[in-house]
Formats: sequence, structure tokens, C-alpha cells
Amino acid sequence: MVVGFLYTLSGGMLVVLGTGKPAEIAWRFIQLIGLAAFALSVGASVWSIREAGWRIGTDTDARTWIALASALGAAMIAVIAPLASRRPSLFGWTATIAGALGISAGGLVAIGRAGLLSGAASAPAVTTTWLIGVGQVLAALMLGSITVAWLLGHAYLTQTKMTIAPLRHFARMLTLTTGLRIAFLVVSVIVGLSTGGGSGGSLPDVIRSAWLILSLRVGLGLVGVAVFAYMVSQCVRLRATQSATGILYFASIFAYVGELANQHLIADVGWSF
Repeated sequence: MVVGFLYTLSGGMLVVLGTGKPAEIAWRFIQLIGLAAFALSVGASVWSIREAGWRIGTDTDARTWIALASALGAAMIAVIAPLASRRPSLFGWTATIAGALGISAGGLVAIGRAGLLSGAASAPAVTTTWLIGVGQVLAALMLGSITVAWLLGHAYLTQTKMTIAPLRHFARMLTLTTGLRIAFLVVSVIVGLSTGGGSGGSLPDVIRSAWLILSLRVGLGLVGVAVFAYMVSQCVRLRATQSATGILYFASIFAYVGELANQHLIADVGWSF
């Protein structure tokens, strides 16, 4: 569960960073994000290999190698950070590709924990796989937006020449991705009710039995984050970077708890919310 979350987080950070304009962002901040994503991917991969008994050659290696490739891309971001403003295309493509690899690794972990990587490809299994995959992409973008935004807010304390433009951009991405994540929840519930749900039984039964985890997932991970996203947008509008950073700290905790709860639901009931 944690391994998939870390892959998703690191990949999302890189993709979101790649949407920014490097000329507007201090290169040391770009380097920080690259190093953080590298550490998350490598740390999660080592954890995964340790859980497999330090063996290479198991069926879980594909996602580990994909994650390590993502870590390599993150390291490249850290290295080329001083030149990012001169080579924005190179920076953007490197961050996007490395981030996509990290998100893919996280998606494979989630789909594997739901028991969908083996067995016959029935229609319900295909539907569930697609839902989990889309959910992981949206989760990565929301987690990446909120993490990059609060780290950038902290960078304003030392990088005083940066304008408000990059923080405004990432705050808008946070609002957009949170809205998409909430829309996905609605679609997921509708599909679950119409198809019967995942491996954990019918969706109404799942909701009744896992109401506490669902409360964390929806209440903190979606509703709470949406409220914080609105507050951040207002702070950015007033150019109050320190206030926005403080709110983003709490928002990130809510988002992390919510997505970890969703990872638990994927493994436990085979459905993504």
C-alpha cells in the first residue's frame, strides 16, 4: 500500500512540475523536487525488493524497474535544474516522462493489490482495472499539485525574486485536479452500483462495512482538500504566500490520509473511490 502511494506521489510531483514554466521558478526549487522524487522512488523500490526477500526475477519486478527508471528521470531533473530555464522543452519532457513512469508503477501496484494482474480478463475485471488506473492518475495529479504547491510556498521564504505566477499556476492545478477527483468518486459509485462492485462484494455492502475508511477517504481526502483548495486560491489572489503555505501543509496531510485510505480500499475491496 505504501509503496504504491509513494510511486504515485513521486510521479505526480514530476508531472505537475513539468507543467510549470522553469523561467519563473528558482532552479534550486526544481532541483529540490527532482531530489525528493528520486528519494521517494528509490526508497519505495528498495522497500518493495526487501519485501520480496531481496530477490530479482519475480513477477513484481516490472513495476520496480519502471519506478527506478522514473527515479533516473528525477535525478536528471535535479542535474539539469540550473539549465531548465534555457532548455524548457528538455525540462518539460524529462519531467513528464519520468512522472508518467512513476504513476504507471503506482498503478501497477494498486491493480496488483486488487488481484487484477492474474486470471481471466472478464468484463467486470476490465472495468475495475480501468477505474483503478484512472483513479491512480487523478490521485497522482492531485497529490503532485498539493505537494509541489506547498514546497513552492516554502521556497518563497528564501527565493524572494520569484513572482506569484508559479504558485498561482500550481494552486489552479490543485483546484482542477481536486474537482476531477471528486467527479471520479461520483462516476466510480455510479459504475459500482450498476455493475455490482469489486471483489469485496456489492458496493452497498462495501459502503456499510468500510464506512470508517470511506469517511476518511471522502471527508478528509476530498471534501477537506476541496475546502483548503478554495482557501489557497483566495490567499494566492491576495498574494499571501505564507498564509497559502500554511493552509497547504494541512491540505497535504488531508490528501495523503485520503489517498492512503483509498489504497487500503483498493486492496481490501477491489474498488477505487
